[in-house]
Amino acid sequence: MTLADAIAHARRGEDEGLACLFAHTVPHIWMMAAVLGCPQVGTVVTRIYRRARDEISSLRSPSDLRVWIGRIAFDELLRQPDGTGCAIAGLSGDSAEAYRAIASLPRGERAALLLLCGDGCSAPQAAQILSQPEIEVKRAMRRARQTVAAHMKQAGCTQTCNTAWLIAVLDELCRAQTDAAADERARVLACVRTGEPYREPAPVLPEQTAPRPEEEKPGFFQKWFRSRRFG
Repeated sequence: MTLADAIAHARRGEDEGLACLFAHTVPHIWMMAAVLGCPQVGTVVTRIYRRARDEISSLRSPSDLRVWIGRIAFDELLRQPDGTGCAIAGLSGDSAEAYRAIASLPRGERAALLLLCGDGCSAPQAAQILSQPEIEVKRAMRRARQTVAAHMKQAGCTQTCNTAWLIAVLDELCRAQTDAAADERARVLACVRTGEPYREPAPVLPEQTAPRPEEEKPGFFQKWFRSRRFG
């Protein structure tokens, strides 16, 4: 199904169209929510796509999709408590080190980096999504790149931290997050379709070892018996 077909189906209220748009856009939205440090990623992504379903009539063509879903997503994402990025499983080496730097950037710089390097937006598109002047988005992007480059240099990375490298790093983050959250994303889509509330998975608690029962202390008769059993 092409994106144009998916939009037409979704505008008619058909689940197949919504599912296609969801599959096409949710990996980036999910990764953005994690990088921005949303405490309940599944819950906020569910809200984003419920809004997208309700506002589908305003989406006219595939060329409008990036800005259309971006405005809905960042309106929800930037309402969440500000914090460092959530853990993303499956990263190692330079990518893991780069994520440590990205996860601690100021939120505005993370947003610019995510849109320009992670989602492939142009500066005017990112400015439209964030409702900011284009020059502010470019400045935030420049500061983000400089901070990450300085962090990587201090960590001993020999890579050139240019825009192409940052695009590759965020692509790896997106693929790692897509693999790690596959089951949760399926549950989110089911909740969007049915209207049921999304329930965050229970946190994994460390295994606890059951305490060993205390050995029974020998009483008077046991001591007396032991002292005479071989006598």
